[in-house]
Amino acid sequence: MGIFSKFKDFQKNRSESRHTKAVATLKNAKAIKEDRWAAIDFFSSMDDVEIAVPALLQRFEYSLEHGINDTREKEACMEGITQHGDKVLPLVKEHLKSTTRIAWPIKIIRKLGSPESVVDCLKDALNYGEVAFDRSQVDKNYDILCHLIEYKLPGEATKLAHFLKDQDERVRYASAEVLIEQDDSVVPEILEPFLVDLSPDNSRIRQAVLTAFVTKKWKISDPKRYPDGRVAEGVTISKQGTVEARV
Repeated sequence: MGIFSKFKDFQKNRSESRHTKAVATLKNAKAIKEDRWAAIDFFSSMDDVEIAVPALLQRFEYSLEHGINDTREKEACMEGITQHGDKVLPLVKEHLKSTTRIAWPIKIIRKLGSPESVVDCLKDALNYGEVAFDRSQVDKNYDILCHLIEYKLPGEATKLAHFLKDQDERVRYASAEVLIEQDDSVVPEILEPFLVDLSPDNSRIRQAVLTAFVTKKWKISDPKRYPDGRVAEGVTISKQGTVEARV
């Protein structure tokens, strides 16, 4: 091996070692503040998106006790990522799938992406598996559903109905809210069972669904469920099959 080859190998190993140390510092909440800032600056000045962005995303995985310092560091990391433009979106999207700390990655996606790409990233980050015993995953699903309330999701209603059966009431309620906001003909039929659900665990959802049926003038698919035409106190089925509230 010639001297130039050895020098190139030395440079490569030195660079990889520096990357590894900088990532370790960035991920360490107990690292010296100045060292962490040096790591942020190191990756923010890097042109290689494939290395810089995943490294900077690691800073969003924890919060410092000192809120102002925490926010400043995260803002610097966000700026270091967004300076590369929308080409970072695939990397942020993949990170969003695996992380449970979604607030800052979503900020990045909202800043760089179109509404369609934001929705795409959020939908792909939902966990449809059995997560009842993983509080962080439950919270993540809840947070994502809360974000999705702002968007129209054509053709997604039946799939999102999965979360109406979640063990966590917050997730069920958020899912119902998302569905209520959709312009999809299947939504009333999906939500109608809650009109006769008198369980205390679903009282908030029932009230939200009742309000939706009244305000949106949705029709009842099976009026026979209500032999006296009464859906709830002061709420009845009209001759047209819609739900109306007596004033």
